[in-house]
Amino acid sequence: MPRLRAAHQLFLSYLVLIAAVVAALNIGTDVILRRHLTSSAIEDLRRELLLGRSLYERQTELSPDALADTLGRLSGRRVTVVARDGALLGDSEVREDQLSQVENHLDRPEVQQALAAGIGSSMRLSTTTGTELLYMAARTENGQVIRFAASMDELHTAVGEMQSAIFSVGAVALILAAIFSAGFSLAVTRPLRTIGGVAREMARGNLSRRVRSDRGDELGELAGALDALADELQRRIGQLENERAEVQTLIDSMAEAVLAFDTDGTLRRANPAAHAIFSLAPDAHGLLPEAVARRPDFLALVARALEGETIRPTEVAFNNRHLLASAHPLPAGGAVLVFLDVSELRRLEGVRRDFVANASHELKTPLTAIRGYSETLLDEELPAGLRRQFAETVRTNAERLQRIVDDLLDLSRLEAGAWQVQTERVAIEEVARDAWAAVDSHSGGKRIRFSVQIEPASGYVAADASALRQIFINLFSNACRYTPAGGEITLHARRVSSGPDLPEQGRVEPQRQWRAAREVGSQQPRVLIEVIDTGSGIPSQHLPRIFERFYRVDPARSRIEGGTGLGLAIVKHLVEAHGGEIEAESELGHGTTIRFTFPYG
Repeated sequence: MPRLRAAHQLFLSYLVLIAAVVAALNIGTDVILRRHLTSSAIEDLRRELLLGRSLYERQTELSPDALADTLGRLSGRRVTVVARDGALLGDSEVREDQLSQVENHLDRPEVQQALAAGIGSSMRLSTTTGTELLYMAARTENGQVIRFAASMDELHTAVGEMQSAIFSVGAVALILAAIFSAGFSLAVTRPLRTIGGVAREMARGNLSRRVRSDRGDELGELAGALDALADELQRRIGQLENERAEVQTLIDSMAEAVLAFDTDGTLRRANPAAHAIFSLAPDAHGLLPEAVARRPDFLALVARALEGETIRPTEVAFNNRHLLASAHPLPAGGAVLVFLDVSELRRLEGVRRDFVANASHELKTPLTAIRGYSETLLDEELPAGLRRQFAETVRTNAERLQRIVDDLLDLSRLEAGAWQVQTERVAIEEVARDAWAAVDSHSGGKRIRFSVQIEPASGYVAADASALRQIFINLFSNACRYTPAGGEITLHARRVSSGPDLPEQGRVEPQRQWRAAREVGSQQPRVLIEVIDTGSGIPSQHLPRIFERFYRVDPARSRIEGGTGLGLAIVKHLVEAHGGEIEAESELGHGTTIRFTFPYG
């Protein structure tokens, strides 16, 4: 059964209540009016009866029947005279010759009361006329009973007319009450419907709706409370959304990979770092752990975390990466896993170990030679020729040791940022030829050809002149060291708008600090400088590491030819200090090309 709306319920409630009140008023009025009219009729009939008895007692000339007829005509009532034995002596509505045919009236209640108490009354249907009559009888002085009878039809007619009037008034009152109830119900329920509509909109998430009622009653207070609730909810939700956005931004900006799983094991959230490390698609939401990474150690971490275990940082391997993994269960169920990529840290640890080992070895070699030859020189019987040869060896190794220490100090200052670039407009060819003159004087007569090719409007760079000279010296020394006699070294310079562009196999991946420099440098014209030799070349597997400290493609040959293993590392740092990039391209047996950029001057 459908439920009635509040307006209908309120309307029907008022209507039933008013109808009940009107009905009660009708019934009460009917009872009171009937009682009042009956009392008035009895009192009137009583006065007429007593007056008629008085007349009957004083009149001796007329017969009882004639006197009854006279009193009946005068009063308009039915008048009956009854003897002591109940026989009719006269009746205003019965002819005298028919009185003997009327039944005895001694058993009539009013007659019995009159004979006993002097006066009596009763109300009943008349057996003679068939109408409802009010009878009232009084005993006369001679012991007879005179009775007056009044028809109740007039009383009933008056009561009926009054009831009709009351019913009409009640009907009008009921109609007016219905109209009032409908209006009042609408007045009460309309703001309730408005409040309900706003509440439903709020439940659907639309917190911008407001009731804005100016009523001063309880409904106005309810509307005001709902508006205040909406304002507070909107403020709280806005605050939560801001906090959520802040947390999301924080998670998205984390270098650590973050994976959040629901209680059913499906992926709930993954930040950009996680997408990159695990190669996830943009719509990775809802993936199972097996779809994220099919590795037993990863799946075991997820399972343990979902079981409520807190996992302290544990190193795992994934896609040639070293990841430090930790996991925490979430209060509402599920778990969050955090993966820190420590591959670069492990690589740097390896570089540090290699550096310590290589530096120790590089320093130990000349120190060992110096010590050995020095001890030999202490022998006084050593021939003068050998003594001079050994002293020259000591001097050569001391100079090599000095170069290693100087290069280490220079590299340390560069890495620590203690060296400041003094930028000026520098002519590339002038600095290059000066550097080559210094290198060529120590080339051992290899007769290597050196040429400079500079394209138009590309001859100047904004650089530190001493740093650029050091770069050229280190690059020319390296090229000269691995280029056979009669070979060629070429310096080529041209103006470009961005950094060098090499095939992937020849590119040295830039470090983060000079990626930013490349972005800055790409905003202005640059000069691409290439140092090209016709030497032995570098195997491709060695290219990514040639700019590392003490890294040597051929360690034995490099030491024999006097290299420190730090030249290219210094070159790389000097180029980066100018906001440039550097990379190498080489093929075994076909020479090497070192490319780097400088801001155009």
